[in-house]
Amino acid sequence: MFIFGHSLIDHRPPATETPSDETTVPHWIYLLAQHANHNYAAGGQYGFLQQHANLPPFSQWGYDIVPGVWDSDFMSFQEAKINSTMITAGNFIQYQGPELPYEDPNNTDQFSPISATEIIVDWLGENTVDGNIYIYENWPDMAGFIAGEGFPASASEFTAYNDYTRNAFHEWWIAYQDALLESRSEANVRMIPVGPILADLLDGLLADIPFEDLYEDNAPHGKPNIYFLAGLISYMAVYEEKAPADFEVPDLIHSEISEHYVKVVNFIWDYLIAFNTGSGESRVFTSVPSSLQDWPQHEMERMVIFPNPSIDKIHIEIDEEIMNVEVRNTLGQLLIEQNGLQLNLVNVKSLQAGQYLILVQTKSGHIHNASFIKLE
Repeated sequence: MFIFGHSLIDHRPPATETPSDETTVPHWIYLLAQHANHNYAAGGQYGFLQQHANLPPFSQWGYDIVPGVWDSDFMSFQEAKINSTMITAGNFIQYQGPELPYEDPNNTDQFSPISATEIIVDWLGENTVDGNIYIYENWPDMAGFIAGEGFPASASEFTAYNDYTRNAFHEWWIAYQDALLESRSEANVRMIPVGPILADLLDGLLADIPFEDLYEDNAPHGKPNIYFLAGLISYMAVYEEKAPADFEVPDLIHSEISEHYVKVVNFIWDYLIAFNTGSGESRVFTSVPSSLQDWPQHEMERMVIFPNPSIDKIHIEIDEEIMNVEVRNTLGQLLIEQNGLQLNLVNVKSLQAGQYLILVQTKSGHIHNASFIKLE
């Protein structure tokens, strides 16, 4: 894997020294891949999309334990036989659409996030072995959510930040990928929704982790806990499988994560499975089935919703206790959220006619999903 990235993928040096490269995503992908008997090598370069579009790239990143993928001093990009790439945009540009040029006086080429990425995608198509191009959806700048110049964020500020991450910020990345899926349909452009999954985990299953153990500044650069979770999400997206259940989480990582590791893995996996386009195709995977109908029978029987289509109410039939229910539209926008249910009923009368996704989180930490049609 070669990465066109910045410090929300590879943050070195961290404010607090770590034993190795624990504040980088490739470090954790490698450890998980090694445990699962997969091969993984990585390298990359720092910058934002405008700089990355100045091709060819060169290799800046080396790691303590992750094998290098390319030495740009001694071989061409083609000779490295790279078969997977990762691209990420800045995390402070989401105030305007991804199709608009950067508001930068030095942007003489009038690059937009989309046009810069198209240049990179086209160059990769000419210079790599066929493989996936992954958009790494990161997490937003936190400065605007913290009063004054203080740090860390208060509980209410962090809640507002996570809400932005899973909604308006996430919608920007959806529009960004949708544009690339249309303009570069021949390329295999996938997306890894790291930011919104982190927001859901840190507001839910992992809410007891102190803020100070997550971030070190308001950029926000993460501490090892954040990069471990980001690496876990990225591993599952890239290898299209759950992370190994018997992976031993290092002591460096917060006990809330290690104690809930299996539940965290299940949460991430269920989110990735449900992360589809409006037409039902996976935004993440190339070979994993995008429909629950493609999964084994025991998986399909976990949850049933009816009536479907519905005019006003959806009944959820499930053996586990329901903790939270979300209803989202085909763009992934959150429209209804309920904590716990009476009689397992969700009122959808306020929704316009159309197709929707219902996500049900149970006490065990699983997220079950199904689509339904709302009628007038």
